Amino acid sequence: MDETKEILLAIKHSVEVMDAKITRMERDVAELKTTTATLISDSDELKNGQLRQMRLLETLCLRSLEQENIVRDLQLNKP
Repeated sequence: MDETKEILLAIKHSVEVMDAKITRMERDVAELKTTTATLISDSDELKNGQLRQMRLLETLCLRSLEQENIVRDLQLNKP
């Protein structure tokens, strides 16, 4: 009878250890999900910022070309 009780206690202990590991893994997974959501949000923000910067650079390039043309026209039409 004592041997059966020892086996049951050992099994109970193993189950408790596994339960603690599962609980820890569940917390880790929840933390990973939160971190992933934050990374996705940050990535989307960066992409939007890059698109804005690209549009601004395009506008600046066009203005620069336009100004170069104006300067060239002024130089050609000098008296």
